[in-house]
Amino acid sequence: MTNSQRTWEAWFDAFTKMRDAWPERIEVPCPDGDHGRLHITYTGDPESRIGFATIWCEVGRNGIFLSRVGIPDGADMLTFDATPEERAAVIPDIRLIPTDPYAPSGSE
Repeated sequence: MTNSQRTWEAWFDAFTKMRDAWPERIEVPCPDGDHGRLHITYTGDPESRIGFATIWCEVGRNGIFLSRVGIPDGADMLTFDATPEERAAVIPDIRLIPTDPYAPSGSE
């Protein structure tokens, strides 16, 4: 596993912990180690509660984007037709950590 894959996996693990704890809001350490607070914003269809998630740290402004996620009942969400202004009011300017393509075992 490459360093970039480990970084992305750490972010995915943080998302999973927060999602699985819902509706309890838990503090999960920022994978970057900067002691920032993590945030999740969901965007999706209000009826199917399927959409995507953006998770980021308020300090380092890094994060990940996950497509095709289930949105927990009761979680706030933007709709797919949210305007850029509505999105910007909820999700700050962040740097998305890209997924790293699969690398065969033993390659770095």
